[in-house]
Amino acid sequence: MRAVVRVGAPQEAAALTRAMDAPAGVYASHLAAQAEGRCTVLVAEVGGRVVGTGMLRREPRDTVVRERLGSMPEISNLQVHPDEQGRGHGTALVEAACALAAAGGGTRVGIGVGEDNPDAARLYLRLGFADVGLAYADHYNWTDVDGVEHHAADDVRYLVRDLGQGSGPPR
Repeated sequence: MRAVVRVGAPQEAAALTRAMDAPAGVYASHLAAQAEGRCTVLVAEVGGRVVGTGMLRREPRDTVVRERLGSMPEISNLQVHPDEQGRGHGTALVEAACALAAAGGGTRVGIGVGEDNPDAARLYLRLGFADVGLAYADHYNWTDVDGVEHHAADDVRYLVRDLGQGSGPPR
């Protein structure tokens, strides 16, 4: 069964953390950014059970993307629970994010994909994204389940999809 995608609610940070086996604070941070109007948190569910999440940012997080490609909505933090991968939930999240971006007046949407994640790149290309020739090192901080903060850098290539008329944003 394919997931139904909806917008995350402020009070569900703890439930999303448990469902996605995420470090403490990740979803609280994402939902706080949503409350500030910087993004929309998307939640994929099957039968009321959370199977994946993602985020539609108002603009690209990385300066290099904004400098080269300008401002556009960006899909990020896309995650499908390992037990649920390969069932179309990632596609549902991407399509919901694209519909939301289009409903907000966006004409294109971007996504960065790690060079070490060819399966995700194939999915995005199949869904209409195109490689725009921008590759960079994505530097970010993350906190593990023990509360220890780490710095990481991933080699990323950037993909962009032109948006047509969508079916509307998720509820």
